[in-house]
Amino acid sequence: MSEKYKHSYRGYLIDHHSPDPPVVTLENLDPDEWERFFEEANINHLMLYCKDHWGSSYYNTKIGRKHPGLKDKDWVGTIVPILKKHGIEFNAYYCFEYDTYAPKAHPEWAVRRKDGQPLKCGMPANTSNAKWGMPCYETGYREYILGQIREIVENYHPDSLFIDIFGRALCYCDTCKELYRKEFGYEMPEDDEEMMAKNRDLERFLNEGAERMLDDLRSTIRQIDPELALTINFAAHYPRQIRNKLDYLFTEPWAGNWLSGAYARDTSAGKYPQLGPGDVSHVYNYQPDSIYRLAAAEIAAQGCRVFMYSEPMHRDGTLEFEEARKVGAAFRDVEKFETYLEDNRLVADIAIVQSDVADTLHVEHPILASSISRAKVSGAHREALLGAMKLCDYSKRTWRVVPELELSYDRMKEFRMILIPNLFWVNPDLKADLKRYVEDGGTVLVSGETGLCDDQGNALEDFALAELSGCHFTAKDETYKKNHWCAYIRPEEEPVWKRSPKTTPPVGEYVLKTRADGAKVLGTFLEPAVLLTDTTWVNWGNPLPGRDTGLPALYENNYGKGCVLTACFDLFTMINKDFLWVKDFFVGIAETYFVPRISLQTDLMNSLEFTCYEREEGRELLVHELSALARLTGGDTPLIDGGRLMVNRDYMQVSKAEMVYPEHKQVPVTYHEESGLSEIALDPLRIHAVYRIVG
Repeated sequence: MSEKYKHSYRGYLIDHHSPDPPVVTLENLDPDEWERFFEEANINHLMLYCKDHWGSSYYNTKIGRKHPGLKDKDWVGTIVPILKKHGIEFNAYYCFEYDTYAPKAHPEWAVRRKDGQPLKCGMPANTSNAKWGMPCYETGYREYILGQIREIVENYHPDSLFIDIFGRALCYCDTCKELYRKEFGYEMPEDDEEMMAKNRDLERFLNEGAERMLDDLRSTIRQIDPELALTINFAAHYPRQIRNKLDYLFTEPWAGNWLSGAYARDTSAGKYPQLGPGDVSHVYNYQPDSIYRLAAAEIAAQGCRVFMYSEPMHRDGTLEFEEARKVGAAFRDVEKFETYLEDNRLVADIAIVQSDVADTLHVEHPILASSISRAKVSGAHREALLGAMKLCDYSKRTWRVVPELELSYDRMKEFRMILIPNLFWVNPDLKADLKRYVEDGGTVLVSGETGLCDDQGNALEDFALAELSGCHFTAKDETYKKNHWCAYIRPEEEPVWKRSPKTTPPVGEYVLKTRADGAKVLGTFLEPAVLLTDTTWVNWGNPLPGRDTGLPALYENNYGKGCVLTACFDLFTMINKDFLWVKDFFVGIAETYFVPRISLQTDLMNSLEFTCYEREEGRELLVHELSALARLTGGDTPLIDGGRLMVNRDYMQVSKAEMVYPEHKQVPVTYHEESGLSEIALDPLRIHAVYRIVG
């Protein structure tokens, strides 16, 4: 049994999916050089290839084929003793869905397209330079990969196991079509329109198939090592029933390291999340050291174990040591504050509701064939959730993502505001808990098409949360969608607009027509002066505001002791589409509707990032503060004002504050009796600082 995966904060993969000689020869592979690389990179976790995307193994397999450049070398067997010598976690890498060798050796194993031809990586749009083969799990390939996994676990005893390109491809082989027919009673859809109509069935079919594969994998490894830790790539984007069967969650970034780290942390259910960016390093065309250091700091500050991967191996097997130096510089930083990364509980005033099923209910294109492509692509709900994350982060309040099935009433009471971004179906339990939360004084912000579908994706006549919102749905209006700015808002004189410029801000793509039922209107829609066509336009840009429609754009509804805000437009997604006004508007919402436990006051809203954790049952706080300027400027790290941390006395009476990284020193605390706030002056900042606050 190994528990190294719980404490390894400095992970790395020498990424080398290697074609056969003469392209990649591996003739000068040298274990002593690899050992020096590990020491220079200062790692305590190594992901080591056992089988790559080409289908080549790097150990002596009796089932598959070993990379011919290895000749008589057992590379895994050579490296494992070095890892043990240095106490480095041995994470065995094995690729499932990409394998060029297997479907060449066994054509009957290939994933089939609708036309019967083998599916390859990058198809159908050829979006990838690589064209690896893709075998189907419902063939002899299943026993092939399970047999190789058995070899690896029995012979090399890894500390943990990583499965890449996991999932189930949409395959039209005879076996898959028969399985689909048996489960659903009709033929697997091939026409785009039918595929969209049957999207829920297709998603279920593929997810259940992936889950069965995972069950077989778990059974195989548990028979040999009952405690072996298992994960899959992009784990945060798989359904909860799959996430729950993993020992820890590994995810590659989909929204930058900072926000992706938060998402991975919050969907992991505390299972030692790990985030691994592959875009930090550009081997042969390096980024500055500060980019590496910031990436590592952002991942760690968001509660994830740090991991990086890149391609530092030359075609003959020798290594690029400039990469080791840069990774090592970042990891030596991490090593200095590792002691502050465990036994922490995130502080969050705002909850953002996340749903596994919402994007399956709102379908804009046929399901993607590749499992990894499906995991990467965001639907309308995840896009809105991403926007909510961006706005919360900009507001400098504390926040987190909460999966809807974890958001019970007792959990809701932890938060001072709940955001519901494009949650197309609101399940009855969530609805009942939200009602109770608002009655007891909570604040909820509902946006977009939340609650307009049933659990099968069928349109409802009214909002599921109409009673809470104090308004009713009448229609979705996309008349001006082509304009990009499809409407404008005329704000009422209300506190919620206090941070917004004095203008009529635009909204995008659609508006929801509604009627009030007790809710107060905080703004109304103006339609554009013209609809853009080949013969109608105004100047170069978007048409200017036209007549006031009188249709409410934003509501406030008092319900019990609490309040519900309803945006009759897709508020959260708009920040992803450069509707900049929503940033300060959201700050105004936060200031109007709740008093934060802890917040950061700064004029550098776009440049500073922070997270806050409780330790020792709330008697101690740890605050990570970061400057994003290295990323925003391409590497520059000028010294900038760290701002002021404000702690509400009702939450904690601060007795002492100190910086613990990058140096150890006391920082001043000022008490404001009238406001009940403790003000902590944070030091000027270059990349990352950690503060300890004691109550």
